[in-house]
Amino acid sequence: MKKTKRLILLLFIGVIIGGPFLVYDILYGNPIRSLLMENATKKHLLKLGYNSDELLEVKTFYSMKKDTGIKRTRARVIFKDEPEEKYVYIRYEKNREIQQGCSYFNTDTNAYENEYTEKRKHMVRDCINTLFSM
Repeated sequence: MKKTKRLILLLFIGVIIGGPFLVYDILYGNPIRSLLMENATKKHLLKLGYNSDELLEVKTFYSMKKDTGIKRTRARVIFKDEPEEKYVYIRYEKNREIQQGCSYFNTDTNAYENEYTEKRKHMVRDCINTLFSM
């Protein structure tokens, strides 16, 4: 009987403590995954030849919409020489490779577009179309 009470108490404590963390993770993403994505994106950009002085901001966000094969935690990058543009970087689930997303807000059409354009200085031709990038 004593072991059963302990087990019930441990289970209750686990639900009380773990429940809010699980709800937060579902709604906003895991802060550890966010930090890992931010660091991986910075590392990716450094491999491409950028230096940290060229980056104004690298910030992660969580997308509740699921793209097949793409992690939900994404990074938003703003470059110093183009502060009005936001570039989104995604990470594949299987090979963990990072790639730039194509989505951006076009002020000319006042809508989001999902294709390559030469108007954006740091956009790469092999960007990936995603359901939700911003």
